[in-house]
Parts: sequence; structure tokens; C-alpha cells
Amino acid sequence: MAFSFLKDCNDPVLTSCTTYSEVIRKRVKSLSDFELFKFLSDGVTEDESYTYKQLDSNAKVVGAELQKYGRKGDSVLLLFQPGLSYVASLFGCFYTGFVAVPAYPPRRNRGVERVYTIIRDSGARICLISQQVYKDIQRNFSQDALFKKLTWIIFEELDKSSEFAFKEVQIYPDDLALLQYTSGSTGEPKGVMITQLNLLYNSEYIRQTFGTNRNSVGVHWLPLFHDMGLIGGLLQAAYVGLLNINMPPMAFLKNPLNFLKTIHKYRGTIAGGPNFSYDYCIDKTTHEERAQLDLSSMEVFFCGAEPIRKTTYDNFTDAFNVSKVSENQLYSCYGMAETTLIVTGGIRSNKPKYLSVDAKSLSENLVKVVDFENENSHILVGSGHSWLETNIKIVNPTTLKECGKDEVGEIWISGPTVASGYWNKPEETERTFDATIYGLDDVPFLRTGDLGFFHETELYITGRIKDLIIIRGVNHYPNDIEFSIQKAIPEIRQNGGAAFPITEDDTEKLVIVQEVERTAMRGVDHGSIVDRIREVLAEEHELDAHAIVLVRPGSIPMTSSGKIQHRQSKYEYLNGDLSVVFSWSKTKEIESSDDDFLVSKIPTEDSIREWVIGWIMRNQGVSREDIDPDKNILSYGIDSLAAVTLETEISKQFGFQWHISSFILNPTINKLAEEGMEIYNEEEMLD
Repeated sequence: MAFSFLKDCNDPVLTSCTTYSEVIRKRVKSLSDFELFKFLSDGVTEDESYTYKQLDSNAKVVGAELQKYGRKGDSVLLLFQPGLSYVASLFGCFYTGFVAVPAYPPRRNRGVERVYTIIRDSGARICLISQQVYKDIQRNFSQDALFKKLTWIIFEELDKSSEFAFKEVQIYPDDLALLQYTSGSTGEPKGVMITQLNLLYNSEYIRQTFGTNRNSVGVHWLPLFHDMGLIGGLLQAAYVGLLNINMPPMAFLKNPLNFLKTIHKYRGTIAGGPNFSYDYCIDKTTHEERAQLDLSSMEVFFCGAEPIRKTTYDNFTDAFNVSKVSENQLYSCYGMAETTLIVTGGIRSNKPKYLSVDAKSLSENLVKVVDFENENSHILVGSGHSWLETNIKIVNPTTLKECGKDEVGEIWISGPTVASGYWNKPEETERTFDATIYGLDDVPFLRTGDLGFFHETELYITGRIKDLIIIRGVNHYPNDIEFSIQKAIPEIRQNGGAAFPITEDDTEKLVIVQEVERTAMRGVDHGSIVDRIREVLAEEHELDAHAIVLVRPGSIPMTSSGKIQHRQSKYEYLNGDLSVVFSWSKTKEIESSDDDFLVSKIPTEDSIREWVIGWIMRNQGVSREDIDPDKNILSYGIDSLAAVTLETEISKQFGFQWHISSFILNPTINKLAEEGMEIYNEEEMLD
């Protein structure tokens, strides 16, 4: 019997199913030769594709191999670079009832600790992995005791004939399908338990909110191991039976124009990402390039995962008006891993909703609507409303009573979209997933930690209770950032720093305020400490700071119990009340013409060195006298996004292709110049 949330659905396949896996198995029978997935490894070239039949066959091959080493309910770590081998492995887990644990492959110099924690927490003893990632792990971590205990299943080495050894397994709605790991405030990832019912419900939620159908075409660059790319892109395509075209995140970051060209070429109807990605598309394309695009086929440009800015929407529609983009294609939504994915969304084809409120009242958690022209106004972008059986309440986080009209409170959610809890964390599960509202004691709600309010049925997000930092759509916890910095630099104090976001030019930026040790007050190069902080941020968190302030010991605001007061620290920073020892901030764009940085396009060590120095000055806000060619470039805040931009621009400047690893494996400017000449000379010999 169909679930009640499917009662108005007119698709007989969907109404006859009680699990996500069942939907896919029935789609295979009715749409066997439908081309479901295309993968563009470089954002342009179509390298791989799957029909439903090919997906089914490969999933059974994976499933048969899993059944040799474990049984239904066992956790399986998935370590893949983007591609369809990951897709087949994921569905192999779904077919057999194994619990998929998607994770990002560790690099040589980062990410391995997170994978260690996920392995320990999930209890995974099997790892499905691509050949390339396996080779990388063996090269960099071959002596690691935890990795040695894993049973490795290398996708490329699977026997395709083993499909016929696959044993059918009964899958139920309450069976776990995924452990979706998210970062915790103490640095410990938490596995959100996603059931088959969660996937079925949220897939139907997306189908209705986005209006997807068999004629839809999704174009996605978001990571497949993360909830937005996984559930909103990959799983939605298989659920509905629509064409999904995917490219790696790095392909988008290197050249977002290719992403837009893919929409143009395949007549894409659904695409999107965090707020930053829309600004990025504007910054990295020219008017002439946009004029060659026709994006009129797009029905939903979705935007979520970080604060949504009206200015971004305005700028995007203005910039891409020549590409036939209109405001009613923009679609705001709200969700999180703990709710499988989506929670709210608007009516497709409606324009985004904006609300102008009094900024002072909002700071007091009260909503006072004012004119948009009011000098004290703060403009919010609506995130839509709830659908199906999802119930949202605005609750006072202290009294646990439901808020009145025009009051800001914590967003609480109940319904089939809410996950089962955190894996192996009963206390955190009870605290977060089993909250009750005063007077509604029999209904459990998820506490999101987000603040907001309803206005005429539209949900508006105003902030966060916790001091979460969201930059380029990625969540960062202050404790994690502070701990990384403090353990790496002996001249600064433990538990004496505050990381917090500020908003400048409608963009969320990172500020670090950190106490120095008393022994480091004098006779110490404070500029060197700042450089090392930027290096840690880039290497361990792929972040760069907007400003770093070193302050006197004991001057960071703290509670009586010794906890850092992040909001008070932010207030003192903005108002110039800190006890400053040394301060650094990114300079504004250098006031000079491009001619001041012109160097020869003929590659020599000198020309490459000078070009990189000029690039760092322009893009990282560093003065020339502060640049040392023998210093690690990460000390200039070269995070992953900056590295991609640098790789793209230097390749264009000198006419030969560098590799992104050159810019993220701790090089110096001089080392880059030497390596560049090696690459150039090798290519010349081949020619």
C-alpha cells in the first residue's frame, strides 16, 4: 500500500513502492534502455554514460562482491573520485541492504584524520574504492594500521560476470541506506542515519517542489558524496527517470563557463548550488561569453546551503539577461543533512520572495516589516514553505514554547524527511532529534540550530544559534578552526582564539582573533605567526582569512565557565575594542593598471616567478615587500579555490597545462617557477 504522501502522485511506479530501492528496480524494468547518467570528467568531454540497464547490471556486480564479505546492515566506506563507478557502488549497497558511507578520498597532506574517524565511528570493515584512489592510499598510507584492517573492493577489478551471483535481498522502509557524515563542533564527524523511507520521501519532496518529470535534464557539479549533489542530483534523477549530466566540482571551479555551456548544449532544466556559485559564474565569465549562451531552457536555478543574498540574485539576472535568464528561474530552498536534504522550497516559476525588515528589531529577535528604501532595513530572501507531511515550528530555544507572530526563533522540523538520528550517539540524537515543544509533548522535533520566522507562509532564515561559519556553501565550526591553529603554532595560547564570520560586500568572510603567549609579546615576528595561521587555514580547512588579529593574553571575551564568547569577540572586532598586538587584513584591490603586472609570455623562471608574485598581490591582498619567493604559497592564503584559479590563469598566461596538484602540495614561488620550466621543456621535446 502506498504511503499517504504519495496519494496525489499519478506515477504508478511511485505509488506502488515503499522504499527508494524498489522504485529503482521497477524503473529498470520499464525504462531499461533510458540513458540516465552522463559524466563529463573535464566539464566538456562525455567520458561515461549509464542506462538504467547498465546501472542495474553494475550495481548487481558490486552487490555480489559485497555479499562475499558481509551481510545486510554492514557499513561500507565509499572512496571514489567523481564518476559513475561511485554511482554503481552506491546502488550496489542499496540493492544488498549494506549501509553506504560516502566520504571524500584523503589527500597526501589533508583529510585523512576525517576518514579515520568515519571508519572508527561507522564500524566499516569493507571499502569500495576506485583503482586510482586505492593506488593513492597505498602510496601515501600503506603502513596505516586502520587501513590495513579494511577489505578493499576495487571497482575496476570486479568480474562483470558475477552479476549472476547476486542474491536478491528484501529491503524495508526503516532499513538504513546511508550514513551521511557531517562535521561536529568538536571536530568529530557525526553520521546522520538516512533510511530508505527518508530517501523515498525526500525524493518525492524534490519531485514536487522542483517539478521534475521525465523530460527534465539535470546539470550538476556538486560533490556526489555530499547531500545536495547526492540526493538532489544523483538520486532524484534515478527516482524520476530523467537525464542527469554531472561533472566534478573541480571542473566547475576551474571554468564555470563549461558548466553553463553544458546547460546550453543539453537544454538543462535544473541546476544550482550555494549562493557563492552564482557570484562565481558572474566573476569568471565575460559579457561576450554570456552572449553566446541560451539558458532559457532552465526551469530551476536552485540556491541553498548558505545565506542567500538578494544582491546575488539581482547581479546574476542582470549579468545573464543576455543569456535569457529571468528572475522566475531562481529558486530558493532550505535543508540540511539531518533532514535528508530539502525542507522548504517555493512554487516553481514564481519569482523569489523578499522581505525588508528593521535591522535593530531583528537583532532583538523581533520582525518589523519596513519599506525597502528604509535606511535601517535589512533585506531577507524567502526560502519557500513546507510541503507534503513536513511540519515546521518556530520555537523559543530557551523556553521551548512556540513563538508568536513576528518573533524570531529556532526552526524545528518533524515528518518523514527527518533522519533517524546520529549513528552511535544516543545522547546527541535525543538532544537534537527528539525535542518536544511545551504543550506538544507527544510530537518529536528536530532542532536545527537555525533561526528564522514565517511571514505569510514563507520561511525566512535570519541566522544561527551556534557560531557556525558557512563559506562557499561549506560548514566550518569555529572550534575546529581554532584547534587547528593553536596546535600548530606554539607562540599562541590554547583556548585563546575566536574564529567568526563577518559580512562584507554581501559575502561571508572569515576573521581570526587570537591571543599570543606572554613570551611572544615582544621579540617575536608577529607577521610570521599570521603567515603560519593562513597556511594552516589553507592546508587543513581550504580557507583563507579576511583578517587576523593577534591580541594580548587574557583579553579574549570568555564566559565564567571558560568558554570563548564568539559574538562578543566579533562585536569588539567590528568596533575596534580589541587589545591588539598585531593586525593583518586583506588589502583592497590594488590600485594599478594591468600594465603594472605585465610580464613576458615566453616561459622562463624569471617570468613565471614575476607573474606569480603579481597574481598573489592582485588576488590575495599581499604587498610586494611581504612576498618571499622561498615561502610556502599556502602562507598567502592559497586555498583550494584560489589554487584552481591560479592554475587556470597561469596555464593561459604561458600556454601550457599545469596540474592543480602543483599548487596545493605546499610549493614555493621559486619551486613553481622551476617546475613550470620542467613541464614546458617536456612539452617542447614531445612537439
